[in-house]
Amino acid sequence: MKRLLARLRRPDYLGELQTLLFVALGAAAVVAVVNVWAMVARDPISVVAGAGVAVPPDAVTGLRPGVRLDPDTELHVLVDHPSVAQVGWHAAQSLPWFAIVVFALVMLLLVVRAARRGDPFAAANVRRLRAVGWVVLLGSLAAFEIELLAGFQLSATVVAEPPSTGADVPLVWCLCGAGFLALAEIIQRGRALQAELAEVI
Repeated sequence: MKRLLARLRRPDYLGELQTLLFVALGAAAVVAVVNVWAMVARDPISVVAGAGVAVPPDAVTGLRPGVRLDPDTELHVLVDHPSVAQVGWHAAQSLPWFAIVVFALVMLLLVVRAARRGDPFAAANVRRLRAVGWVVLLGSLAAFEIELLAGFQLSATVVAEPPSTGADVPLVWCLCGAGFLALAEIIQRGRALQAELAEVI
């Protein structure tokens, strides 16, 4: 009981963060297994048939008077029995993003574990944070391009007209990548200052 009270008075935030990262990686593993099974079983997939396509008012029934479909949103269709190519393009839309998230979680877990066990300002942590920064920054731009290409290819399999689809520019992802790079630089400068003070002493 005394130990529990002492821990509550002095919470180990790094320990809680490490547990949270383990849980996130476990959830990612579950998501990966579920999605792989869905691909193997060829479950129905949702495909963007058009982005910003105006749908005729009589194309959808059951809407109340004065209500219509928003032409600025994406029009999705369900493919009940997708082909291997369709499943592949569908997976390519999200797989790069999933890989970036898993890589960032693993690197952050290594940073937190190293910080709990020894020097939080170790050179290895600087390298890990830089790796996360560059992977999130450049990887998000690459994932955006891949998602866009895969979306066009997948859309072309369900519409006869030139496909109309899109993807959101990953500005938030780029900002997060730049943030990790800045954090790595701050720690690196702190290491340099620490080394200078050690020489003076």
